[in-house]
Amino acid sequence: MRSSAMKVREKESDFGNIYDGECAYFYAVTVCPHCTFAALNKDFDSIRAGAEPKILEACKKIKQAGKKKPDLFALGTSTPEVAAKRHELAIAFMKLRAYKELGILAGLTLHLVWINRLMKNTEKEKAALSEAAKAYEEFLSTGYDMPEYLGEPGVLYLIGELHRRQGLLKEARRYFERALASKEIKSFPRVAEMTRDMMLSAKEQMSADGQDG
Repeated sequence: MRSSAMKVREKESDFGNIYDGECAYFYAVTVCPHCTFAALNKDFDSIRAGAEPKILEACKKIKQAGKKKPDLFALGTSTPEVAAKRHELAIAFMKLRAYKELGILAGLTLHLVWINRLMKNTEKEKAALSEAAKAYEEFLSTGYDMPEYLGEPGVLYLIGELHRRQGLLKEARRYFERALASKEIKSFPRVAEMTRDMMLSAKEQMSADGQDG
């Protein structure tokens, strides 16, 4: 899918994009129709799936099942339902890797949040929000290099926002406070602005729900 065909109309508070026309998330994962391996487009060629015994075994089992999955492995136009299945498969393969790249795993789970939201599948979106929050918490705890465009404050903010969208307001505020207290926050003014806005939103939600601030 040509990037020029994808026009961002609106950005959401958890960094998801709303597109006019084709959605980039529907085409973010490559699934091989021959070996059944799945990964993000940018990582597909760099992962040596053939050197990973657990991945090879999983691919073998999928192929031996003898079930054709043209929607999952077909080329051409994608749909949110197909995109969700491809992301789920990529997540499953990533979890089987000898060395799990937690940042990539977290990103895949976040894509699932956005895709389920586009499908208006509230139940699956909520489940994906929980998985994404856990994935980013694990990623944060490792001390790995944070994404350049977010830094530590952005990851803390994102975890807080994923909690806020689940209605876990006290947890959300705790992460927002950590984001604003980060030594790097001055380097990310947009993140600081978003954090303050969502902290206020969480406080208002807590007041409306009769929760202690």
